Amino acid sequence: MANDAFAGPVDYLVFAFPTEASVSAGLAAVLRRVDEGIIEVLDLELIRVDDTGAPVRQPADQLPGLDGFAGAYSGILDAEDVQRVADALEPGAFAVALVYEDRSLAPAADSWIKAGGTELFAGGVDIIDLADALDATDALDLEGTDR
Repeated sequence: MANDAFAGPVDYLVFAFPTEASVSAGLAAVLRRVDEGIIEVLDLELIRVDDTGAPVRQPADQLPGLDGFAGAYSGILDAEDVQRVADALEPGAFAVALVYEDRSLAPAADSWIKAGGTELFAGGVDIIDLADALDATDALDLEGTDR
């Protein structure tokens, strides 16, 4: 769980499934990560399209059998987000949208805070920027080798 001293990065993941798919094994894996303190679920929703073509969102904490996700609805996904997911779905399909906080480094952060440290900066790296940096490093490595 986030605290005033440290909060991990917040990210999202959306998977689409055919109508008959079972997502229970994946949801169980998410709950194991929560129990291990690796992530905190901020929002978990099932999204589908109704017969009129309108998106329908179902927060997981309102669905039977998903008691482990009680309170996992933050409203962080707005109507535009839900529409974007719905637009990407094949007819009859549904999606699981998960918004979570990565808590994997919380034990390290807690130790550093106890040692008197203060978090200065945190953030993500854009995957395109990362790929460009790796390509540039590969190019430098090639320049330094005999051909």
